Amino acid sequence: MSSIETSAMLLALYRLAVLGLCSIFLLALTATTRADDAKFRWTDGPQTGTTDLLLGDKPVVRYMALPYDNSTKEREHDTYKVYHHVFAPDGTTILTKGPGGQFTHHRGLYCAWNKTNYEGKTDDFWHCTKGASQRHVKFLDKTADAQHGAATVEIHWADADAKPVIIETRSVDVRRAPARTTGWQIDWRTSLASQRGEIKLEGDRQHAGFQYRAAQVVSEQKSARYIRPAGFPDKPEAVEAGDTGDPPAHSNLPWCAMTYPIEGQQVTVCYFEDPSLPKPSFFSERPYGRFGAFFKTTLSADKPLRLRYRLVITTGEPPARDTIQKWFDSFAAELKVADAK
Repeated sequence: MSSIETSAMLLALYRLAVLGLCSIFLLALTATTRADDAKFRWTDGPQTGTTDLLLGDKPVVRYMALPYDNSTKEREHDTYKVYHHVFAPDGTTILTKGPGGQFTHHRGLYCAWNKTNYEGKTDDFWHCTKGASQRHVKFLDKTADAQHGAATVEIHWADADAKPVIIETRSVDVRRAPARTTGWQIDWRTSLASQRGEIKLEGDRQHAGFQYRAAQVVSEQKSARYIRPAGFPDKPEAVEAGDTGDPPAHSNLPWCAMTYPIEGQQVTVCYFEDPSLPKPSFFSERPYGRFGAFFKTTLSADKPLRLRYRLVITTGEPPARDTIQKWFDSFAAELKVADAK
């Protein structure tokens, strides 16, 4: 083979190699573009009373609002509370727990007080005992686009006679997690309006407030670990505090994060609380994967209680403390701007 023929062959091989690399790049770019172009949308879930928020074709959150049914103890157990499940970005791994397992009343993202005191009696909307229940009434709004998906619902905290004690207006707004992370940012807005005059919301940090419960496998492995702001305990194990002391132990954290392994993924849930909520705010952490905050307050008939929280849920290496602090600072700044309007 002459040197000219050899050069021509090498040039042809070079061109083929370049074309191959370009094809691989274009395929990767197309896949990335398709993922970035995916839109949020709402659809009916797999069961009656469930509603899914999808990103593309993958579920992100599932609103669990099965119609209340006390025809049997089993049906009542499954339907006495509404809550939200959260999925990993893979669209198949459910990160939160439903009925059953350790503490069956702990379910996904949920909000309740075990001591709801009014008219000389107490209802327990945490455990939903003695006929107390949280019942979905209707959707007030649903919206979704390429940036986010949001829904607002009306929920009745009903007594044993099915009459509302509190009417909750709950808005959940979901979008992608901050840049350079994979996961979700969930803004939780709840308004609690008394239907029975003055209501005292009381209890303790283990049985009240807005809380997150990880999937049952976390309980079986006792695998939940925690990250906290500067000035609070550095140990990764759960801080299991009581409610005594002045101020009470482990209270008034601006944020707290829980991290746990599930289905080969490391998941971190960053929990941000509105700084303007009543104090002290008692934080609860458990090795089995439930955490959140609670406070005591009084609802008046003419002034609903406004609750505002943000969860940033990511997969992969847990975010650094400084990163979480920046996310919280951004959340707090957004609330200030909103309140100034």
